[in-house]
Amino acid sequence: MSPSQILWLFASVFTPVGAAGGGVALLKVRRVRRLLREGATARGVVTRHEQTRIAPAADTTSVRRSSGTTVYYPVVAWSTGDGRAMETRADIARPKNRTLPVGARVEVRYDPANPSRWTLPAEGNGLWWLFLALGALFAVMGLGFLIGALSRGR
Repeated sequence: MSPSQILWLFASVFTPVGAAGGGVALLKVRRVRRLLREGATARGVVTRHEQTRIAPAADTTSVRRSSGTTVYYPVVAWSTGDGRAMETRADIARPKNRTLPVGARVEVRYDPANPSRWTLPAEGNGLWWLFLALGALFAVMGLGFLIGALSRGR
């Protein structure tokens, strides 16, 4: 495989993966920011945790530090302004010592037109910004590979 073909291959992988990942993260950031700015407020309580175990990598030659770790999603019970009872699971799981404890009282921001769109202001937006930055980095790297492939092709 020639260096030009390798650059084309990298460009064809990095650019769409970065654009897609960054695009999804951007949508999440915008949704959370809109809910924080315009959403209705409700008081909720963490009723339980849903636990999940991070599976080991499919190939046994690589080891992830988090492999086999159990993480927990807080489940929050709250009511909308019109009295509908809701029980929703947070998007981000964390280790037990870093997740909201059962019984914790939390503020919930939600879209009154679609209460399934909600967020916990205390959780913030930092992780989604990180995913957005990584997506942008991959897209830029892919475009760099593309420029390299085009300049080698001349």
